[in-house]
Amino acid sequence: MKTRLPKPFYSKKSSRGVLLLHAYSGSANDVRMLARALEKENYTVYAPILTGHGTPDPLDVLAASVSDWQHDVRQAVAKLKDDGVSQLAVFGLSMGGILAMDLLTSDEEILAGGAFCSPLFPSENQVTKSFLDYSKYLYQKQELPAAQLTEKLQTIEQKQPQQLVAIEALGFQVARRLPELRRPVYIAQGGKDEMIDPTTAYETLRALSKTDVSFHWFARSGHVITVSEEHQQFENTVGQFIENLPWNEEK
Repeated sequence: MKTRLPKPFYSKKSSRGVLLLHAYSGSANDVRMLARALEKENYTVYAPILTGHGTPDPLDVLAASVSDWQHDVRQAVAKLKDDGVSQLAVFGLSMGGILAMDLLTSDEEILAGGAFCSPLFPSENQVTKSFLDYSKYLYQKQELPAAQLTEKLQTIEQKQPQQLVAIEALGFQVARRLPELRRPVYIAQGGKDEMIDPTTAYETLRALSKTDVSFHWFARSGHVITVSEEHQQFENTVGQFIENLPWNEEK
């Protein structure tokens, strides 16, 4: 069975850019509705697909590394600059939020940023089980022989823990830099987040002690807040945050 693969989202509109980063087991589809909403507001929007993602085989994700994804983010910034984006804000969902805040806390040229349902601080989570369930679903759609399916799932179980430790380590590094951040930050959290402990969002909020934070709690939303039943309210708050940033006059 042929699987239709997701594609990056890119729309060039102005010199004001927004970079959107997807989740650990996701693709640009995670943030496509938000990208469309921001495109309508005349922002140049880019939602790349991180190395190893957006393929029919979840093992491709495990073949990539955190440093690969950090490199992807830097390449995305370079692409936007090459296309005339003079000011840039960066946001991400879940792991994408960790990468977004990593960029924001390490690159002073980024205007602002934010994280949606992102575990910057360690907590109990369902990432391991969720990724395994997701992988099994994809492999079953491809009608893999039972033996091959079992072998692939066992490989995932063996390889994934090391990668999750690396992601958590990046989150820890970013969290340590938050108290010194002085640029505007947006945080959104779903109250019904089934993947991570939603209250960790408050830890992130407390750590951001030297900057203005736009914090939003969506009580009815799950982990993938970008496609939840409250996604329009969510998109409106992101849009308002971006509109109120100290952009330069040039559009």
